[in-house]
Amino acid sequence: MNMKTSFKISLCGILSAAALISFMLENLFPPIILPGARLGISNAFILLSAVLLGGKYGIATLIIKTVIGSIFAGNPSAIMYSLPAGLAALTLELILLHFTSVSVVATSVLGAVINTTVQNLTFCLVTNAVEYLLYLPYLGLIGAVGGVAVGLIVYLVVKKLPENKFINQ
Repeated sequence: MNMKTSFKISLCGILSAAALISFMLENLFPPIILPGARLGISNAFILLSAVLLGGKYGIATLIIKTVIGSIFAGNPSAIMYSLPAGLAALTLELILLHFTSVSVVATSVLGAVINTTVQNLTFCLVTNAVEYLLYLPYLGLIGAVGGVAVGLIVYLVVKKLPENKFINQ
């Protein structure tokens, strides 16, 4: 294993731990306005991992945060809602970051809205309660606000880092 790979794995572990800690801290507070509505600040570490290290490290960070976070939060069934939503959002974000000139903030907003939409649709399919689709516009709006916050965090962190220090440029 070369130094570059060791560095990426170590940084991925640090970002995964930070995502997990921020996820657990955010779960200590009640939802914003509606059930399930959160800003999703832990997603900043996932997007940062994807931007700095590449897609596979972003996916690893997402899986670690989602699986371990859901278990630690005492809600392992949340994995079936969060993991597909997170993977769909991160896939879109990676496509936008690599193949378009869309800003990281706009990318984060779109990812947040996709995440919210997929989670809501999955919940409705699993519970057979389509009336929860009425929450979708409100949850999407809250998700978009969270996406702006996450995107700004990632933008500011990347802007402050030296250009030659990180691999995925």
